[in-house]
Amino acid sequence: MKRTTLFATLGAGFCVLAALSCSGGGGGGTGAPSATATSSVSSGVITGFGSVKLNGKEYQTQNTSFVVDGQPGSQNDLKVGMVVTVNGSMSSTGTRTATTITQEDVVDGAIQTIPGTNDRIVVLGQTVLIDDGTAFDNSIAPPNISGLVVGDLVEVNGFVKRKGLIIATLIEKKISPAICQVTGVVENHNSGTQTFTIRGLTVNYGGAVFHNMPSPAGNAWNDLLVKVKGTPCDRFTRTMNATKIEPVRINVPDAAEIDVEGAITLFNSTASFTVNGVPVVTNANTIFAGGVAGDLALGVEGEVKGALTNGVLTAKEVSFRDNVEIEGDVTGVAPFTIAGLSPLAVATDAQTTFINGPVAVTDHIRVRGRATGPNTAIASEVEKLSPATQVILEGAVQSVVNPNVTVLGVLIDTSPILDSNFKGPNDVVIGRTAFFSAVKAGTLVKAKGALSGGLMLWSEIENRGSEQ
Repeated sequence: MKRTTLFATLGAGFCVLAALSCSGGGGGGTGAPSATATSSVSSGVITGFGSVKLNGKEYQTQNTSFVVDGQPGSQNDLKVGMVVTVNGSMSSTGTRTATTITQEDVVDGAIQTIPGTNDRIVVLGQTVLIDDGTAFDNSIAPPNISGLVVGDLVEVNGFVKRKGLIIATLIEKKISPAICQVTGVVENHNSGTQTFTIRGLTVNYGGAVFHNMPSPAGNAWNDLLVKVKGTPCDRFTRTMNATKIEPVRINVPDAAEIDVEGAITLFNSTASFTVNGVPVVTNANTIFAGGVAGDLALGVEGEVKGALTNGVLTAKEVSFRDNVEIEGDVTGVAPFTIAGLSPLAVATDAQTTFINGPVAVTDHIRVRGRATGPNTAIASEVEKLSPATQVILEGAVQSVVNPNVTVLGVLIDTSPILDSNFKGPNDVVIGRTAFFSAVKAGTLVKAKGALSGGLMLWSEIENRGSEQ
């Protein structure tokens, strides 16, 4: 998945797409769904107009109604980088038409701090990550983080990645609001004091209106992804007095076609997890692109496609944004280089999460990320592990000629690997002949081995399927 089509923050309703057509957006035709149309729902980042484009799909917008920031709007209110949810239909010829489009900010409030790293801001206690995929509105000059100062009131479109961590897709300045809002995962819920926290923000909900929330008894709200509106809205706000609380969810129970971008915000198992408020189940027929079921975990970013029944998305396909995995001993930092994996270099950015502290030369680490060039990758997560000899490299094949496979510029010599250690998806033994018959450029593979006397000896390799 590309950075500009990350997961959607799923708001209430789908009115936004509709407004686009009313103000001149969309293609030809009447916009009326055909008699054989099936329901279609899509949630993600707007990548283009004319019609409305997101998640690789295009929706016609004649007769569409729009809701922008909770108010009726039009196509003119929408911008590339905004996160929207579309409720519509797909005709028998594949034409998609939006009935409603809804846009919701992920956080609105005053900038509390701008750390010296120049790649993030803090708003209402939430860390908002900024990178080259973040768009800045014309209200910000220059159109980058240097155009922002502490105290500025901003609207942020994006996605909750982890507790207290937001990926920004669009940042706009705004006039001082009467009410601010934040989306995040509930922690430390206490129904007795009628409070909970969303990472760096304490929420007092004693006077709030609830919409579709479960009973607050005990700590029942913990781990729910919610949207909170309240006051005050200045940069000194550490406690919000909530006026309204509602769960982040899709407000339709059923859809023949649905796709949702986002991060896994609640993880029960590889067969049951939640992507931005949408419960997802997988089964034996689910296709995994760019990874396998075992790669699913809290915070993993991707896109899920399937059908929605009674509010639960049964996944037909799960696509991973990050399909590079690396493990080994660090030989250099900024960028990271790994013993035995020359010439591969791994960079970090504002979205990189470090687990177990900073990393130094000789540390043993595990990296998850995505390729950025023939022998470069960007890390979404870097985890410092206990000392070990194991080396792992997972990524898309660049070239393959038995016995060699090249991944991210690293030549993997499979000559030492036993026939029983050539595997297909889900760790099924397939043997060398079947492996090299199936693997081609673009196939995702995962190789394991260890350094011995300074030489890399590979002991296992697995075909994990197509990259896309």
